[in-house]
Amino acid sequence: MFLGLHGVVDVDAAVIEHWHQGDVAQVDDGINGLVISRADAYGWPSAHSSDGVPPGRRWWHLEAGGDWRNPGRQTEMVWCQVDVAPQSPAYRLPFVPLTALLSDALSAVGTYRLTGFHALVPMEAAVDARAALASMVEWQELTAFRQPEHAVRVRLEGLPESVRADALAATAMDLAQGHLACRPGAEADTNTLIEGIATRPTGHERLHEVPNGDHCLNFDCTVQGWSADTAVWLAELFTEALRQSRAAKASVLVAVGA
Repeated sequence: MFLGLHGVVDVDAAVIEHWHQGDVAQVDDGINGLVISRADAYGWPSAHSSDGVPPGRRWWHLEAGGDWRNPGRQTEMVWCQVDVAPQSPAYRLPFVPLTALLSDALSAVGTYRLTGFHALVPMEAAVDARAALASMVEWQELTAFRQPEHAVRVRLEGLPESVRADALAATAMDLAQGHLACRPGAEADTNTLIEGIATRPTGHERLHEVPNGDHCLNFDCTVQGWSADTAVWLAELFTEALRQSRAAKASVLVAVGA
């Protein structure tokens, strides 16, 4: 599973200098270390899990990186890759934990403005998230009700032709319990990037290595406010809607742009 945050990041030059003094040769190595350190602070899986599948773990860290070479320009600011164990009813895919790690890493090194989010989602590992999403509605309502309406676009790539856009939109709105307006957008072109996503996201090539469809759908959505929390909430809503459709069996790229 890959997950990344896109936008404009202003990294404090002192951070890079500190890494160079500490023999951190590449920015990606420094980002990777930050994400591991933060995961350990939360008590979440990290590279210290070492060989093979760590017993009892749902997911564990593989690598992380980001593009900090273009100050002032929209980039894939930070991303991470984790390995996910086979389905376990007790654990959802780690959308929220990974987003928290990446947000914390960016906040530790400077300031940033979020414009997009992506996740390469292993649908074969997705489990029923309805109860958790219902519980998350109260948080979404509390954190967003004072915010203005915001238009965002959700894009799904790697779908089989049998997936129906209208059915997915209806399911996502049902799961959001009144906090999302959504309709299928214009027909999507896999060669056109979604607004807010700077480049082909990390993991995009992996999408083409797995046996799945090449169908692509866009959805025009309206939500209250815009933040990493909002983006990841939308991604998980659409992942659950896809799981309920029983059509997507392999990896799907979910992108959210503002």
